[in-house]
Parts: sequence; structure tokens; C-alpha cells
Amino acid sequence: MKNDKQYQNGAPARATAPRHQLMARLRNGAACIGAAAWIGGALLTAGCGGNDPGGSRADSTAHAHDHADGAHTHDSAHAHDHGDSARPTTRLEFATQPEQIVAGAPASWTLTILDAASGKPVEKLDTVHEKLMHLIVVSSDLSWFNHLHPRYEGNGRFTISTTLPRPGSYKLYADYTPNGKMQEVPQHEFSTADAAAVPATFASAADTIGAGGWMVKTVTSAPEGEPGKAGGAVYQVAMMPMPGKIRAGKDVMLHFQVRDAAGKPVTGLEPYLGAMGHAVLLSGDTKSYLHTHPMDAHGDAHGSMDHGAHGATAGDARPADGGGSDVMFHTNFPHPGLYKAWGQFQHKGKIITVPFVLNVEA
Repeated sequence: MKNDKQYQNGAPARATAPRHQLMARLRNGAACIGAAAWIGGALLTAGCGGNDPGGSRADSTAHAHDHADGAHTHDSAHAHDHGDSARPTTRLEFATQPEQIVAGAPASWTLTILDAASGKPVEKLDTVHEKLMHLIVVSSDLSWFNHLHPRYEGNGRFTISTTLPRPGSYKLYADYTPNGKMQEVPQHEFSTADAAAVPATFASAADTIGAGGWMVKTVTSAPEGEPGKAGGAVYQVAMMPMPGKIRAGKDVMLHFQVRDAAGKPVTGLEPYLGAMGHAVLLSGDTKSYLHTHPMDAHGDAHGSMDHGAHGATAGDARPADGGGSDVMFHTNFPHPGLYKAWGQFQHKGKIITVPFVLNVEA
């Protein structure tokens, strides 16, 4: 990949590459900033919320809901907070069976990628981190998170059967890369049949930084795509933002350390989807989405998605060998406010998902 250093914004702690080399890599990838709205370690996709019950077609700042017989279909458009030069080239159609999703019951989802201009299916997509699509689904209050990988059926169509845990409003982010083009992340809001009239909103305080600069959470591992399933191992996961005071528009490193139930750093973390970890970050209003991947000991971002402004294709870098407990991510938050960050790691064949709430100052 020609621009696989784009997630790099300074030298991490313990990195062996000098900071000036890392910043040079950043400058080499900076040509895409104006067109692609790269914000630090990830592509920022600013979308919009709200439902259009009248079924009108979505424009660049709204989602339209088209209700078809027997299934619930939606057209999802996405807007980027930059100029027309980086308008998305696709739109996403989302359909469910049954039409009204019932919390606690499985539903079949179909996501179809269509060319924004012609309306024809987009058949060719690039594999990024071992998958053609990464589907992030969150509850509107950001208390529930899932990372799914729908099956590609061909002709631009993906399918998956999944279950939402409780009544309410949800939002999905379909993260994919049309062949030879930039990553696109359409966002779509929807509700279960028995959702409350007023969607829940994110209302949380930032996690407190404790001893040694760490925030620490206790979580349980689970099979991929099945958060909350019983029977997993218990872990403590610590995260240290560096610097401790995060400011909008400034580079920051998120240093994760995976520990066992007793607080001892684990050994044998395993590659997950072509990298030693994944981090998804959402603003409290759910409009700003960042998906980033870790640095290795040499300051390289393994598996950084390549979304160059000049048609470079996406690809997968080989992950570093497993064995350690520490994983580091570089990023840059575009706006002040509260953000929720989910780190994901694999250990003994199961996925460890840990959430943290971060306050980003102006």
C-alpha cells in the first residue's frame, strides 16, 4: 500500500522510529487531507441522523426510509464535512425481514451498495482487514456496541442474521471500500418495533484517569459478533491517553494494556482481522466516526486502511506477531466534546471489547 502510514501522527511511547521519520510519513500522506477529510489516524465520516417517514430519497445530509412490502428498506446517504471533491460515490440500501425488528428476536438484514449516480449495484469492493464490509452497530445511547461482518452474496448485496438486545433506537455504520476508490461509511438510524417514542441519547461522564495515568475497565471476552454472551474469560483492560488532556485537532495516542482478571498483563494477544487490535471512536452525537488500527514497536500502523485521494486501493498489512499485552493507536479528534471509544482485541480465540468515554477539550 502506498499510503499505509496515514494513521501516523507522531512517535508513540516505546517506538524505535524517530519522531521526525513518523512526521515525514504523515506529510507524505497529507495530500489526501483536503479531498478525503483525513483527521489524524482515521477517515472522519460526519453523517446526519433522523428519520424521514415520508419515504423521500436521501440527500447528502439525510436518511430516507422507503417501506416496501414484507421488508423494511432504507436508503442511507452519508455526508462528509468537506467539499464536493470527496462526495461519496455510493449509497446504501438497508432492508430487514421481518419489517419491524423485534428486540431479542433474530432478524435478517440485507445491505446493498448502489452506485450513487446510476443506482446500479457496486459489485467490486476491496478487502480491508480480511473483510469486504465491517458493520458497526450501536444503540443510540452508545451503551451497546457490535462489530459484524455480513456475508457477501454478490451483485453488491450483503446479508446477515443478527439480534438486537433490547428495544430502542440504533445506528449502523457500513464501512467498505469500492474497488480502487476511497473508504465510504454510510450511517443509518433505525428503531425496533417496541422502541420508545423518544430515542435515548448519549449521556455520560468521561472515565476518570487513575493511578499511573490509566483508566481501567473489567470486561468479559465473547465470540466475535456476540457481545454479552456468557462464559468468557474476565479481563482488566487499561487505557492511557497520551497526553492525558485530549484536545480537539491535536494528535493523541491511546495506549491499551490487556491484563488478566488479577491485573497482570497477558501474553499471547492474537491478530484480529489482520491487526493486533481495532479501535472505533464515536462522538457523543454519533455523527463523527473514526476507525483506526495500532502502531507496532517501530511506529508502523499495521493494516492502516489506504484511502488516498488519487485512487489508490485499500489493502491489508501483515500484523505484528502476537505475544504482548500493549497495543497503541494514534488518532486526532476533530471536535471537542465527549467521545466513546471501543478497543477490540483477540485472546485465546475470543474477542475482548472494552469501552471508554473520553472528554476532548477545545
